[in-house]
Amino acid sequence: MSTKRRRRLTGAQKDKIKRRRKAERLKLINRAKSIKEKKKAASRSTGKARARRGSVFYLFYFAFLILFFVALFFALEVVKGKLADYEASRPYNYIDRIMAENFGKGDAERLLDVSGYKVNPFERREDVAALVEGFLDEGAEYYSIASSDKSVLRYAVKSGDLKFAEVTMKAAGKKDSAGYDVWELDRIDLMIGGSSAVNVSAPLGSHVFVNGTELTEEYEVSREEYEKDPKLPDGVFTEGRVVYEISGLIGEQKITATDRYGADVTGRITVHDEVFYDVPYTFADVTEEVRERALSAGEAISAYMQKDAKFAEAAQYIDPASNLYSDLATSDVRWANEHNGYAIEDAEVSEYVIWSPTVYTVRVRFTHVLYNWGGNFENDFDTTFYYRLADDGRWLIYDSHVN
Repeated sequence: MSTKRRRRLTGAQKDKIKRRRKAERLKLINRAKSIKEKKKAASRSTGKARARRGSVFYLFYFAFLILFFVALFFALEVVKGKLADYEASRPYNYIDRIMAENFGKGDAERLLDVSGYKVNPFERREDVAALVEGFLDEGAEYYSIASSDKSVLRYAVKSGDLKFAEVTMKAAGKKDSAGYDVWELDRIDLMIGGSSAVNVSAPLGSHVFVNGTELTEEYEVSREEYEKDPKLPDGVFTEGRVVYEISGLIGEQKITATDRYGADVTGRITVHDEVFYDVPYTFADVTEEVRERALSAGEAISAYMQKDAKFAEAAQYIDPASNLYSDLATSDVRWANEHNGYAIEDAEVSEYVIWSPTVYTVRVRFTHVLYNWGGNFENDFDTTFYYRLADDGRWLIYDSHVN
């Protein structure tokens, strides 16, 4: 068996080998470092790329969210505007506006003007306005009522439980900016006419006033003309009565009247059941001239009939062309009571009626006392004289009537 002998290395060789190995280890170490650095660099590069990719993603993400919410906001605003336009175009919004403009507190005068309400000629506007203001102060509310016309909307307006107005709206025939129908006010009807009525009966020729406004033939419901006194000439005033009716009144009624001579007779009006007013028949005021003329004629005629005066004394007051004159002149009927004197007591002149500028009547009453020793005799004189104006300007009796 052969023996392999080892070579012995010198120190230089050993050092050379050590240096080579060291260089190789260093090379490996450097290579490992290089690989490690490259990995780190690659890792850093990957991280940056990932970071860049994340930043871009979130940038687009948040940009998308912003754009989305902006678009959503504008979309909601558009929808909101459309809904507002739609709501504004609804009829109840138009009626709300009309109510706000016309049915608020203090709007009574405006409401009367807008509605064109015609105040009853026998009432004062301020009284009607006060009534309307009372409704408005309590608060006005509306509710829809049926309408057979689709182009018309109707609403009732009430105050409390009382309906006092109606509002009618009509389609304007046009659209608003949103394309919806436009509604407008057609009319307002106030239903405040009173239900009270009064009747007034007055003599023909008198003048009756309700709250200061005179009643005319328009308000007559009946007229009665009395049969003309046959002793009156044709063409004179006809007696009678007329009945008036006034309805739809709201406020308090004040009835006043004057007779046909212009005298105020309000204080003599009688009222029945608070709704029927009776104006009495009245006469002209008896002047001193009329009184003196009538009493003188009555006393002279009465004295003549008792043979205390001659016919001439009575005849001066009588129209010589009348039948009365001839009847007295030829009468055989005389009050031939025995007496030794007489007196006129309790004289009264009344019922003075002016029938025309040339005719009047007057009633004369007195007690003709005939003195007698055995006891006085009293004769009641009550006669209506018919006077007419003679050509010579004197008022003479042309007829008479014993009452």
